[in-house]
Amino acid sequence: MNLDNVQHLLPESARLFISLIGLQKTMLLVQTWGGTTFPVSKNQTRSGHVRYEALAEVLGVEAADILTQHFGGEVLSIPLCKNALTESRNLIMCKEFDLMSSTQSATYIASFLARKYKMTERNVWRILKQTSIEDYPGQASLF
Repeated sequence: MNLDNVQHLLPESARLFISLIGLQKTMLLVQTWGGTTFPVSKNQTRSGHVRYEALAEVLGVEAADILTQHFGGEVLSIPLCKNALTESRNLIMCKEFDLMSSTQSATYIASFLARKYKMTERNVWRILKQTSIEDYPGQASLF
């Protein structure tokens, strides 16, 4: 998933994580602990080492080291990034709809997207109608 077009919707903490450990590792962090707090250890005690190992298991040693150096001793609030992820999904759905529309009917595509994204067809249509052309790079304006 590409979050370039929705960076403005990311919480400040998520942008900081991206600058420190990159987008892919931040996505793993959000998927694993999003919506919770995570005490980042200084990796000096037995319980601190256990927390460090949990972080390293999910993100890798390099990212765990970076977060430990930067946030050691603090409790991080891991954001859900729900607004950015939802908007990114919506943009992807619109692109998929456009790509499929040359070979399939709109009704079929809406049904396909509803099953793929586990939502109602009505929701798919709402998303397709609401997503702004300005938010959808690569789509030329007709007027």
